[in-house]
Amino acid sequence: MDFYLHDDPRLPMAWAPWFSHEYIAYFAGQAVDRLMSLPQAAVKPNPHISDQNWPSGPKHVDVYKEDYREVSHLDPLWSFCYAERNGKFALEPPLDKTIEPWKVLVIYSTEPDLNPDCDLDLHKNQKITGGSHGWRHMQFRLLGRTFGMAPESFRLHINFAQSAFESGNDYWGWRYLSRGSHYLADLGNPFHVKALPGWLLMKKVFSSRELFNIVSAVHQSYEVYVERRFREGFPAFQYALLQGARSGQDDLDLQTGLSAYIKQAEKRHNTIFNFFLDQFGRELVDVFAQLDQNSHLDVADQTNMCSADAARVLFKETNLSKLDFLDRITSEILFDVGRMLGRLFHSFSLPQKRRS
Repeated sequence: MDFYLHDDPRLPMAWAPWFSHEYIAYFAGQAVDRLMSLPQAAVKPNPHISDQNWPSGPKHVDVYKEDYREVSHLDPLWSFCYAERNGKFALEPPLDKTIEPWKVLVIYSTEPDLNPDCDLDLHKNQKITGGSHGWRHMQFRLLGRTFGMAPESFRLHINFAQSAFESGNDYWGWRYLSRGSHYLADLGNPFHVKALPGWLLMKKVFSSRELFNIVSAVHQSYEVYVERRFREGFPAFQYALLQGARSGQDDLDLQTGLSAYIKQAEKRHNTIFNFFLDQFGRELVDVFAQLDQNSHLDVADQTNMCSADAARVLFKETNLSKLDFLDRITSEILFDVGRMLGRLFHSFSLPQKRRS
């Protein structure tokens, strides 16, 4: 590859700074030759295919990054809000614009981490996942019960994408697919398919606030670590995604592989969770001491406010040598994520997939 996402001249700086899901979609997409050679799609209005089965959060508004104006230059290493970018974007579709499908997959892959999944009343148990956002982005078993709906989030968006393509709205087909790829990538993240180790649940079962803070701290800290590595241009992550996406195109049966993909991510959970507690312990957990499970804010919003301090702990000079283990296991995770996205992107790059 000639470029790393944040150095790619085909992508305007107005769309930056870049976040983990954008790096993931970018590298997986670059490995799919069919996708990269597709013609540009005309920007079109939202056909609202998802409205009946997938209500959006009350604060959500579609933005169209195809029409942009650069207004700032944020520091990528210390930017943690998905909504804050270097550009201002149109609120109405710029119907004179066209865009390459691979760019749609990249620049809209963070949409599910904004407002579409927040501030909703989806299920009586959504508090366990930190709110409606967590409910749509996670699924795990706890005390014999299942919490969250991330696999369904993925499947529904694949259906939305297919419907958009069949109706002739390729632009929103790719945009729905981009959102779907987000949930698929989440299912490869161990912290989205398992909540906590059994030993910690037994030890803190009567200290729910402390348990909630520890679990939230470790989950968010892992997200911060991965994002920082991407932004540093860490080559192992790029290589893992590219190799995974290339290998994944040989097998297009996504649904058959989904269960094994989730189980593999779940198996990796305890090792990473225990590593964070063993290596960073109280110093890291204390960063998240003010989290409140009863807050009106989704936990995702609360933990995001702690990200900068978590990064200072993880990446201070005395801790850098500890990250080798995380680098290795995360590369393995990203290979699996890339393999699934390679399957997905290649499949929808085939003309017969996009037309009934």
